[in-house]
Amino acid sequence: MSKNTFLVNGGAMPATTLTVRNLIDEETGEVKVWVLKGLARREAMRTWGEITPRSLRAALRQVADMVPEMQCAWRQRHGLPVATTLVTPFGTARDGVRRSAF
Repeated sequence: MSKNTFLVNGGAMPATTLTVRNLIDEETGEVKVWVLKGLARREAMRTWGEITPRSLRAALRQVADMVPEMQCAWRQRHGLPVATTLVTPFGTARDGVRRSAF
């Protein structure tokens, strides 16, 4: 008999490693690209049932939408400044001008 060298879990990543909470490195605040790719592959299989370039791109866009918010939260947790912008919906008020185009 020869010794079996295959991994028990088939070489798959543990489920606790590929989570959205693990997307940002807590030490540096950088995005863990390998977690991002793993989450995109998982989302592509869950949503479309296959891993094609098109489904991977769509899943990557969906997962990557959370990255700026998570980096902002990391900066706030570590006491770093966060740049915010205030956007007013109608601009400056003037007499005789409609406030909406609808």
